[in-house]
Amino acid sequence: MTQIPSTDPRDDELVRDGTSLMGYLHVVRKAHIALVGRDEAHRRFHLISTRGHAKQYIEELMPLLIQERHKHRQRRIGGELQSKRT
Repeated sequence: MTQIPSTDPRDDELVRDGTSLMGYLHVVRKAHIALVGRDEAHRRFHLISTRGHAKQYIEELMPLLIQERHKHRQRRIGGELQSKRT
């Protein structure tokens, strides 16, 4: 993974197990697995070692996850409207 210039001095700190950040990363990874498959998601997840890497991972995935959530909601709402019409 390429290093990007840090704006936050904590970006170079290692991500420790048992932190709320690590818990959040596991939630994001689970959603990533659902979208792209286990192998690709694990490959990307294992590149995370610092807070800066974690930040980059979240920034890469959130737009995709938000887009998928929107699609899911549209399908769900569309299905509910069709059910009520019949």
